[in-house]
Amino acid sequence: MPRKKFALVFNNRAGIARPKLLDGVMAGLKAGGAHVFPLPARSAEEASQRVGELAQLGGADAVIAAGGDGTFRAVAIGAAGTALPVGFIPLGTGNVLAYEIGVKKRASDLTRVLLSGEIIPVQGGLVNGVPFFLMVGAGYDARIVNGLNYKTKRLLARAAYTAPVLKTLAHGAERFDVDVDGRRFEASWVIVTRASHYGGSFTLTRATQMGADPMIAIVIDARSRLALLHASTALGLGRLGDPKTCPRGVTVLPAQRVQIGRINSVPVQVDGDESDSSPADVVANGPLVQLIVPPAYVADLTNRHTNRLDSVE
Repeated sequence: MPRKKFALVFNNRAGIARPKLLDGVMAGLKAGGAHVFPLPARSAEEASQRVGELAQLGGADAVIAAGGDGTFRAVAIGAAGTALPVGFIPLGTGNVLAYEIGVKKRASDLTRVLLSGEIIPVQGGLVNGVPFFLMVGAGYDARIVNGLNYKTKRLLARAAYTAPVLKTLAHGAERFDVDVDGRRFEASWVIVTRASHYGGSFTLTRATQMGADPMIAIVIDARSRLALLHASTALGLGRLGDPKTCPRGVTVLPAQRVQIGRINSVPVQVDGDESDSSPADVVANGPLVQLIVPPAYVADLTNRHTNRLDSVE
């Protein structure tokens, strides 16, 4: 049965505003017989609270997060642990989630998924006790995120990252302590991920994806500007998170708990947004959220799970 009643959380500050895409989806939902009502919120914390209240009271078949990955995180935190499904309209800059689940940025496709897409349980992680659903980064990438001007990001999209990347590279590598399930490392960049994509369309790892285990830790001990540049290039080529192709100084391993910067304080980003500095305690066993996805994503999850089982045998 198609879903008929939706709550909408819309972040009008996410990336480059795409009112035509949002308007197109709203028109498509209306034409499909659905009713959409706004769930206004002035902050991510208020959005999580309002969604949580909606989940407890009922009154909607699903809630839609219209914005970037940070908007999805806020909505998913509110819906986590409940039966309320979460749909997504990608309006942000990176839109890792959109690439992860394979939703097309076309109003007709998004409408179809929201109305009748399949629902899968997606397990998040916890960083200092707060849920995340894509990744936690510390060091190099968090310094870049901290250096972003969000007005520039909205106007220039990915081009807004150029100046912070160059500034962070010029600053050089700063190393900090990392513990992955009892194994100790020194690193200048760490990514802990529950998703296979990063920064939008870049493939980070094929060892996990949303809706599948495990959580993956990628520990990069780059001791110079050149090494940081080499790691960045490997990420762009899809080689950073593959133990067979990653550069020297990169360790890739499944993780249940990652402790970051307990001795040396380091910037941290969560699901692409600036967060508090370390120490950061990241664990895999976060809450479940019910995510609306295209049928093709469910088929891909099934195929990859089958392939993993075959490889074990």
